[in-house]
Amino acid sequence: MSPGGPRHPSDAEREREAIEVLERCVRAAGEEDEAALAACYAEDAVWLAEDGIVTGAQAVARRHLALAGGARWDPPQQHGSKAVLRFRREVAIGYVIPGALVVEARRGRIVFAAVL
Repeated sequence: MSPGGPRHPSDAEREREAIEVLERCVRAAGEEDEAALAACYAEDAVWLAEDGIVTGAQAVARRHLALAGGARWDPPQQHGSKAVLRFRREVAIGYVIPGALVVEARRGRIVFAAVL
């Protein structure tokens, strides 16, 4: 790559670009807002889970809400365009199930999510 030519963004630049969509995603999931959550995912987003792969923003948003809709979410733990989104979902009084997603954001949308 030439000194004056295009360059790849730094991790810090990728992190700044991604944080907005990550925060919107956490908020939409906590509010169980499927339309707002789908808007956080790219049209060709991929959801990787133990039971298989799901693709597409709407399908991924539905899967996301089925896993953790209404959960309490921690702030994203982030490095560059990648992040861990941790949640806690109360399933009975005093019984909380923790969980997490690993996600990658590109150009203002989440392109990949995997259940931990």
